[in-house]
Amino acid sequence: MSFESRVVKNAQTVEYGKFVELKDDSRFPPISVIRVQYPDQSSAFPNNQGVPPLTSVEVYPKFAVITHNVGSGGVGPGGSFTKCETRTSGNPSFTPAQIYVHNGTNTDSNIALTLISGMTCTIAVGKNTASNHSFTLNLAVSGVTNYDNCSITYFA
Repeated sequence: MSFESRVVKNAQTVEYGKFVELKDDSRFPPISVIRVQYPDQSSAFPNNQGVPPLTSVEVYPKFAVITHNVGSGGVGPGGSFTKCETRTSGNPSFTPAQIYVHNGTNTDSNIALTLISGMTCTIAVGKNTASNHSFTLNLAVSGVTNYDNCSITYFA
């Protein structure tokens, strides 16, 4: 069923396409609430004695934040990247123009990178508590000496 008229949506939640509704994904089912409305059975409404309550179901969909928009002509935004790989160890198989770092653990992490200039740097990545701790950097990386439980997606 592609359209559900009883789905409760708020225009601010959808906020210019920043959030997308998750459909057909059993990991993120919508939340449904059954509302029960009991008729007034006081002496003012004698005909309501024994009348069953009315119920209605309200469905609240789950929304996800768009963090990376895949274009139609490639793997990057607008299709501007032609190569992509995600690693949790080892070095990229090509020289990337951009990296996407994701910390899926509940620990503070420090990734250690070697840039194509030969310079090394360590980047602190915070805990993954309430939000998605990931970020994009425009770096040309030749090697990674420590992923520290993070995953890095390389784009060229």
